[in-house]
Amino acid sequence: MWSWAFVQGLQSDCGKDPTCYQLGNQLVNERAIAMGHGHLGTGTGTKPRAERAVAVVVERNRSTGKRLARLLVSAGYTVKTYEDETTAIAPILHSDPQVGLWLVVGEAAAAGAIAEGLKTPPAGKRCIGVIYGAGDEVDAAAMFEQTGIVAVLGVRPGSGRPDLESELLSIAAFLRGQPLLPVQGFLLWGAQAFSASITNIGGRDAAESRLVKLCAEHLNISRRVADSLAEVVHELLTNAMYDAPVDAQGRTRYAHDRTAAIELPAEDKVIFRYGTDGMRLAVEVVDRFGRLKRSDLVRSLRRAASGQVNRGQGGAGIGLSLVCRTCPLVQVDVEPGCRTRLTAVIDLEPGRATEGAKPGRSIIFPDLTAHAVRLDS
Repeated sequence: MWSWAFVQGLQSDCGKDPTCYQLGNQLVNERAIAMGHGHLGTGTGTKPRAERAVAVVVERNRSTGKRLARLLVSAGYTVKTYEDETTAIAPILHSDPQVGLWLVVGEAAAAGAIAEGLKTPPAGKRCIGVIYGAGDEVDAAAMFEQTGIVAVLGVRPGSGRPDLESELLSIAAFLRGQPLLPVQGFLLWGAQAFSASITNIGGRDAAESRLVKLCAEHLNISRRVADSLAEVVHELLTNAMYDAPVDAQGRTRYAHDRTAAIELPAEDKVIFRYGTDGMRLAVEVVDRFGRLKRSDLVRSLRRAASGQVNRGQGGAGIGLSLVCRTCPLVQVDVEPGCRTRLTAVIDLEPGRATEGAKPGRSIIFPDLTAHAVRLDS
């Protein structure tokens, strides 16, 4: 029989600012632990990192701050909330030598203070930043040039989906030893995903055609959205096939001619995954080389922001720029020298222009893969 012990309590420090939340949540499954299945609280069977983790939330809206605090508590963090967007972050990071991981989460108005605070982390500690905002509130390229920033999350008003919460929770769990979301994680529960191995142009073009047919004949979406999706798939697969492979000396094998007919060896095959829940379509491309760098992302984001994206020019940077410009969510998961897994999500029913804040885009690139457990290869 399963033997459970569950102790739950939510404690709040009564100080005015910051507010500190901690979950006294001990979930024990004696038989599972005895059998070596590890911690069950995260749903993956992966034991979280043992270090003490504290999250700092900087949000002027008290209700939003409390909601994000509860979210991070559920991921195993002690959380402190601040309502002043100019709060000095560095003193907080140096306030407790027992903390091994600091996750600083803040709205766009606090981006400058957070970036400044992360420049001087305590020695031997992991200090990570996540910024969120709507529309053009955050300069994503500028943020990814800063030390410790791993994600810029877009707030999408009126979407009806808890996008900010699910994306933030995924990052928080990743930092504590869980894998980043797989392609199905960006879709509603129950949506199916499909996978194919691609080694040549024929396979790439077939995958692209399959997605366009799915959109046109089964999902009944607009031609504009279908064409955007086809372009995203084409660029992601072309990058993985032509720009990622290198020889033993680290020299690119096929990047000199991205139109040449090639046949990738079986060990260099590109994995293509896709799935839809009827409202979104998520695509994922995996190569085994792990060559994408943060500087590549920054250049691509700057091209996308300036509108200087031309598929005809070719090149991995141009392709990534187009993906960042087209998709409301892009996640880049890199194990240097081993694997790049890039996931892009596109809305099948883009919202019409409305008054108020423009929807933001989410870019997730936590190039900290040495700290994560890989369950999704």
